[in-house]
Parts: sequence; structure tokens; C-alpha cells
Amino acid sequence: MMLNKILRFIFYYPIRFTATCDPVPFEPLKHIKIDKHKPIAYVTVSSSVANLMTIERLTKKLGLPSPFDPLVVGPMRLKRTAYLRSPGLFSSRLHKRDIYKIFDTWVAACRDFGTDIQIIPITVLWSRNPSYEGLAMRGIEAPTPSWRKFLTVTFSGRDNCTIVSDPVSALAIQEKLEQSKYTNLLQRAAALHFLRKARSVVGKPFPNRKLLIEELLSRPGTQAAIEEEMKRSGAKKEELEVKARQIFDVMAADTRYPLLKFLNSIISLLWRRFYHGQTIIGANRVRELVQSGHEIIYIPCHRSHMDYILLSFVIFHEGLPLPQIASGDNLNFFPVGPLIRRCGSYFIRRKMKGDLFYTDMFREYLSLLFEHGYATEFFIEGGRSRTGRTLPPRTGMVSMTVQAQLRGIERPIAFIPTYLGYEHVMEVGSYMKELGGAQKEKESAWQLLGIFKRFRYYGRGYVTFGEPVIVPRYLSQAVPDWRKDLDPTGRGKPDWLYETVNQMSHDIIIKLNDSAIANGINLCALALMSDEDHIISMRGLHRCVALFLKLLECDEARHKSLPEDRETGVLIKQALELHKFHVYHVGDMEFVRPSRGQTLQLRYFKNNILHLFALPALIANILIRNGHILRKDVNTHTRSLFYFLRHELYSPVPEESLDKLIEIYIDTFLKEGYITQNEDMLYISGDGFNEFSILSRTIRPHLIRFLVAGTALKQIEDGTLNVDAFIKKCIDLSRRLSSYVTENSPDFADPILFKIICHTFIRHKYFEVMEDGTIKKNLPKVEKLLRAAEPLLAAREVQALTGKKVRGNLIKHNTEAS
Repeated sequence: MMLNKILRFIFYYPIRFTATCDPVPFEPLKHIKIDKHKPIAYVTVSSSVANLMTIERLTKKLGLPSPFDPLVVGPMRLKRTAYLRSPGLFSSRLHKRDIYKIFDTWVAACRDFGTDIQIIPITVLWSRNPSYEGLAMRGIEAPTPSWRKFLTVTFSGRDNCTIVSDPVSALAIQEKLEQSKYTNLLQRAAALHFLRKARSVVGKPFPNRKLLIEELLSRPGTQAAIEEEMKRSGAKKEELEVKARQIFDVMAADTRYPLLKFLNSIISLLWRRFYHGQTIIGANRVRELVQSGHEIIYIPCHRSHMDYILLSFVIFHEGLPLPQIASGDNLNFFPVGPLIRRCGSYFIRRKMKGDLFYTDMFREYLSLLFEHGYATEFFIEGGRSRTGRTLPPRTGMVSMTVQAQLRGIERPIAFIPTYLGYEHVMEVGSYMKELGGAQKEKESAWQLLGIFKRFRYYGRGYVTFGEPVIVPRYLSQAVPDWRKDLDPTGRGKPDWLYETVNQMSHDIIIKLNDSAIANGINLCALALMSDEDHIISMRGLHRCVALFLKLLECDEARHKSLPEDRETGVLIKQALELHKFHVYHVGDMEFVRPSRGQTLQLRYFKNNILHLFALPALIANILIRNGHILRKDVNTHTRSLFYFLRHELYSPVPEESLDKLIEIYIDTFLKEGYITQNEDMLYISGDGFNEFSILSRTIRPHLIRFLVAGTALKQIEDGTLNVDAFIKKCIDLSRRLSSYVTENSPDFADPILFKIICHTFIRHKYFEVMEDGTIKKNLPKVEKLLRAAEPLLAAREVQALTGKKVRGNLIKHNTEAS
């Protein structure tokens, strides 16, 4: 004990200067349930002073007892920390410590004084560099003599990583030991735990780029692709091998851990300067998949160039596998290309369709990454969203991933939908210009650096790792006999592949939106931009935000979308800090309105979470437009149009839960006094009508779009237009509408939104595409859709589109459209 005190005194400042104590998870107390009122003990690998002092610094930061302090249970003072071994000064021979002796004293104290002890395993890594696995795992797999530990701390201490595991009950461990026939089970289980934790953080060594390219060229799949291209084009084998090498040379990443570590230090400083912290949810879910042997593919939404930075920052600090990142070849220019290539990016063409040889080469590269166990990352939407909505999925890489699994890879592949949320998106101003008709600027170093041009406050960042889509499990449900189509060459395309990949991609997008988190600026933008004049009293804003929070709370599946702080005043204050809207006074009353030039940006943030409120907003719309309606008819009319809303917004409402959720939202409206019920009839109440009306208006542009598409489809003659021409007609028709109807929104006529509606039309046979590519409509279904949509809109909106006068807006009870 005295020796420890002397060593602590001598090495306190040197170790503090040369070593960090970065925890994994990044914010342990948010992810690990520790009861600070119960006794706490620690188990670690080594009694090394450097290890213990690192643990001491971390526990002090977390408000936990020091590993050097005695553990007091009743009148007993016990050792708080148990170790697997002690280091020798010069020898690397194993000096085992018998943790049973300390553990037995803990269990005895628990039984004598009727309590329990929380045992927290802590793993201290002195390097995370996977390129030098021996160095990274030194001290975990084998003992390290003190002289070598001194050098490690001196030169690698700034790469320290301290892994905090979930606490386990001392009495629960003892119960398992008593049931086991093994005498050294505790020692073995602890050693295995530390080893698994360390390996999951360090990951696999990064590939040697030159060797990787040579391996790719020699693979049977590459050679088969060359043979096929020889038959297609008549080119010589030598020419195609040179072409393949050039493709791989442009494509392959060249990851360098020292650069990653250095840039992470810079990013950490910038991130703290730009953002007021980050909320991270679901990282433990990914860790469990890694430790159970899954191949990880991160699928983030794409809002900003900051996505790369935010996700890399979180992955690094959460101790998750560092991914190989798919980047468009538009970023492969000097000096950005070489830099991000060394950070793990591989470059692919943004459009591969039609180039079969290139597609085959990329498929081989992707398969090799999976076979070698490297985590990967790609944006399923393709490009950044200019509107704030999630874009339709690009299915190409999902298809290649499924084909890689069909090669017989033992590791199950897991897609991790990852939601990235911001309170400010740095490029949102340029997005609004592009939607207004400005030409998209080509990426350049100056443009990318432009996201850092203003050192200002940007609020908070949000990262949610959603529910994974595990490929073998998904295929077993969708195609039970999929294993009969295993093909080691990876070139097979079973009949079921196309439809299954499309549905899988759609489910990934739904789970991505399911992971969204509401924040202050999203909720305030949803209220402010849904008001007819974009002006709300401060009291009304509070009531709107409170209503939105209640709608998230009433659905158990939406609890994960609730902000950490649910006080309306705090959320509005956080939103005001971003200067997107401001407060002004009229007498004694306070009102809020968009700040100058911020209207379109607020619409962007509204769109970030609109999919979470699409269903209750539609119900509110139906109730308001009717005034009074039978409760059972609300369900009928909601189903008529929600199918379109769900597909346009990728709303995470399962079909099997729809009826139940409709009832839950109606009950919530009744409870909060927005509507009343007399027998089976529902009536609009005067209480809170303003915020109820604002809720209903959140989806008004979408209902108008349905009416635009339906009207355009009704007007065309069969066999005269193809899908692209029909979308153009929809856009032309929508531009005839007044700014009042379209709310002066540049994204109202976004072709992508009409393309999604077309997909829904085709899927549910509102029209079919004939052999010559032209459209043949199903007029009765189209008219049903129009009869369902028209009553939910004001008469002038309907008249502006159809040219006919509308006497009323009452919904008839036979207007089911789908």
C-alpha cells in the first residue's frame, strides 16, 4: 500500500501529461447503469500503476470511488480492485494474481451484511492502432514488464482507451460459480471478457493497399468478369487486366491510423467549438453485434458534409470498428481525395448503370472487404438531401451486399441504420438556392472548407444507431430457402433478388427514419412553418411544442424520438439560441416569427421530423375538415390517404399497428380536450383549436401534391406519356398554383417527391406501364383518390388545380382510395 502511494506521487504528473483516459463508451454513465448508492468494486487486467492511475482519473471524472480507496461494507474495509496479474520490473513472465481471494471477501461481506456489490470490469488499452495489433493488444493478451510499460505510456499514452463495461452483481457471479464444475471459471471468464472487449475496439489490421489490389486481380470473380468482358467487347485479356488494375487503383482506400488519430484530435477541438455536445443512442447495440461476430455496415442518412465528421467522431470515441467509407468520385480531387483516402474512404462512380465491367470490379472489392471482416459505411440515399426529408434508397450497394452474403461468407452481415441529426446544417443556405433553380456547385476544396468558414454556435448533434437489419435473418424470413442459391463466385442473381433487395432497402430507410430524434429547432420549425402566416404567439408556440411532445409520448414506439430535455421552455430557448426565429412584442404579448432569410431554412428543419407526425396530422385534418364525424369513419378515411403519406415520408408506422395507433391518437386528442365524443360521434372542441389546426396543416402540401398527381393522371390520355413525362406534367401543373397554396416553398415541386408518388401509383395499380413505356391509368381508382383528397383541402386549393367549384368539403363515407 505504501509503495503504491509513493509510485502514485512520483508518476502522477508524468502520466497525466503523457496519457489520456478517454472512456468507451464516450459518455459511460448514459449507457451503463451504475447505482452510486451501492458498493462499487473494479476488476482489471493488471495492477500496473499506470493502469490504476488511468482508472483513477476516469472514476474521478465520473464521480465514482477511486480504485485505490478501500471498499467499506458495514464495519469491513476491503480491497476495492481485483487484478488478473501484476507486472514484473524486467521480466515478462506471468505473475498471476488470485482474484478468488478478493472476490471471496466481497461475497462474504455481501452475505454477512445483506447487501450486494457492483463489480465493474475496466479494460485499459494503450494503443488502438489496428495496423500494429501486437502493440495494441500488448498488456491484454500477455503481461508487459514495467520498463516496457514505461515506454508504452510515454509514446502511446495519448492513444489510451479505457473501456468501461456494465456492472455485474457479486452474488449473481457467486451463484453461477457454485453451479459450475470448473474451479478457475472466474479467472478464465474475466480474461476472456477483457480480450473480447479489447479486440472489438482495436478491430482488424487495415489492409495493405498494394497487396489488396493484387489479391483483387487474382480473385476468381475478377477473372470471370474479365472473361465475360472479352466476349462482350472483344478486348484482349491483357488490356482488361490493365483496366481492372486502374479501376482498383482509383477505388481502393489506403487507411492510415496515425492520420486518423491526428485528425480526430483536430475534429474534437472543432466539434466542441461548433456544437454544444452530442447525443449518442444505441452504440451498445452495435458493440454487441461486433462482439458476436457480425459484419457491420453503417447506413447513415445524408444531410451534410459534416456527416462524415460527426459519424467518424462518434465511432472513434465509442470504440466501434472504424469503417471503410464509400465516397463519390466527385470528391476524388487534390488535396481532398488523397486525404480522405488515407482516412478510410474508397471512391466509386456515382452512376454505374450500364458499365457491367466496372460494376463487377466494385462487387469484388466490396466482397473482399466483407470476407476480411472490415466494417464499411455508405449513404443509401446516394446524395445529400436538399429538402431535409429522407430520400428514396439507392439499391445498388444493398444488392451487392446481399450477393456477397450469398457467396457463403460465414460472418452475418448487419446493416446499421444511423440517424444523424443537427440543429443547424451548414450547407442549408446553398440547398435552398439549388431548390430555387440555382445550379449545383461542383465540389472543391474551398467549398468543403466553406462549412468551417464561420466559427459560430451550431447547437447540438444527434447520432442514433437504429435497429439493425441482419441479412441472413432477413433472407430467412423473406426467402426461406435462400441458401440453395449460394454461389461462391458472387455472380449469381436469383429470381427473388430484385424484389427482396428493393424491400430490404425500403425497410432500411424506414428504420433510419424510425431512429430520428426531435429537438428544439425541429419542433419550433414544425409549429412556426405550419402556421398560415408563420407568426405565432409565444404562448401558442409553447402549446404547440407541448402537443407535439404528447403525441410522441402516447406512442410507446416513439419514446426514443423524444428529446432528452422535455421542458417546452428549455426546448424553445435552445431553438432561439440558433437565431432562426426571433421574438417581438405587441403590447404585453410576445410573438415569434422567422428571422430574415430563415423561412426556407426553418422548412428544412421541419421536414427532418415531419414523418414522425404524419399520422396524427392526417387524423387532425380529417377531424377539422368534417367538424363532426363517426369514430369508425376516421379510420376509413385515414387509411385512404396515409398509405401515400407513409411512402412519401417513409413514416415508421407498420401496417399491423395502424388501426391501434389511430385509436391511440384519437384518445389523446380527447384526453387533451381538442375534440369531444358523444356516443360514436366525434366533434371539434374550441379548446386549443389553434395548435390543433397547426398540427393538421403540417401535411397540407403533401395532400395538395396527391391532388396534383391525381389530377394530372386523370387529365392524360392512355399511351401518350411515359413516367418521366408524367412527372414533368405534375411539376408543370404544380407551378400553376399560387404561392398561397404552395406556401412559397421551392421544394414543393421537387421531382423526387412526385417520383415516389409514381412508385406508389404503380405498386397499387393506379396506373400501369405498358411495353412501350407509356402509362395506362386505372380511372376508377384515380377518381377515388381525388374524392378522398379534395375534401381535406380548402375549396380555393381544389379549384386552383381542377378548375371546378367546390361547394363543400364534407367527406363522403365511401371514398376509400386504396
